[in-house]
Amino acid sequence: MTDELRDRCAAQIDDLHRVIEDWLGGRTPRTPETFAAFADAHSPDFTMVTPDGALLRIDELLPGFESAHGAAPGLRIRIAEVALVHTDARGVVATYEEWQDGPAGRTGRRSTVLLEHDADARHGLRSRHLHETWIDRERIDRERIDRER
Repeated sequence: MTDELRDRCAAQIDDLHRVIEDWLGGRTPRTPETFAAFADAHSPDFTMVTPDGALLRIDELLPGFESAHGAAPGLRIRIAEVALVHTDARGVVATYEEWQDGPAGRTGRRSTVLLEHDADARHGLRSRHLHETWIDRERIDRERIDRER
């Protein structure tokens, strides 16, 4: 069960970031249907702590994201190191790294996400809470080198 659940979590996280990448990069049309792929991946009670510490609720996140269509041409997002932290009957807590290459250069963030089980959602999971923290690429590279020794 844990491998299957981890795979579903990784697929949910990766698929959502493909939607984000395509929307912000302007590679997908700006239609209600394509926007719904982002909006529907989140619980109506979704909250997010940005890397800078701001708390956003779903009603603040969605309008800002919708208006950002095409704001980051060429954006590429890579997801790595998806790991399950906790699972129970209501949901899953997972962590992952998100690396973005775009007009502003390269950025990295380490994220913790609470995914609720929802049979109607893609992969059976819907985002309830996300907390992102900036990470330094050089520090991460040093940590990986140290682990490999």
